[in-house]
Amino acid sequence: MASPPDRIEIATALYGAWRLICGDANGSAYFRAGREGFWSAAWAIVLVIPAHLLTLAVHIGDGSQPAFGLDDTIREAEILAIGWFGYALLTYYLLQNFGWPARFDGYMTAYFWTTVPLSYAYMALTLIRATGLLPSALENLLAFGFLAVMLWSRWFIARVGLGIKGREAVAVVVGTVMFDWMVGTVLSPLL
Repeated sequence: MASPPDRIEIATALYGAWRLICGDANGSAYFRAGREGFWSAAWAIVLVIPAHLLTLAVHIGDGSQPAFGLDDTIREAEILAIGWFGYALLTYYLLQNFGWPARFDGYMTAYFWTTVPLSYAYMALTLIRATGLLPSALENLLAFGFLAVMLWSRWFIARVGLGIKGREAVAVVVGTVMFDWMVGTVLSPLL
């Protein structure tokens, strides 16, 4: 298992993630390669947890949820970890069955690193909506824009990272969304 990435590697990987989100297939060149790259990228969960918990705190703070304590915070972090590593495990076995085991490390490395900026973008959107500073029509437009960017970037990463056609990448994105929904719905009473 790889050591945690240092600040230079994190900054470089986030730059590569941004390039992938912007549609540059060469963004993957900024990630550590191979199984070491996968394990290094798996540490990105440490960067995602604060955005995830702050997003949950905003949802809880709106008064629609009951009190939220330390136990709930720990449970939500565990749910994130289960989803994070569960998706990797599911992907690993699916790619083994499809005869594409060599595509796993590159795809998951890109998936993990691009999740960091997408998580913070979602957190920013949540904060914007919670403050009510913008008209609801503009908030809805921003939400739709974020959804489009997130789905498109997941599609692009699947197409490039797995070396598959566009329709196959759509199936990967649908499967990813279904997996995330199931983990959240089954495990989290807050979602």
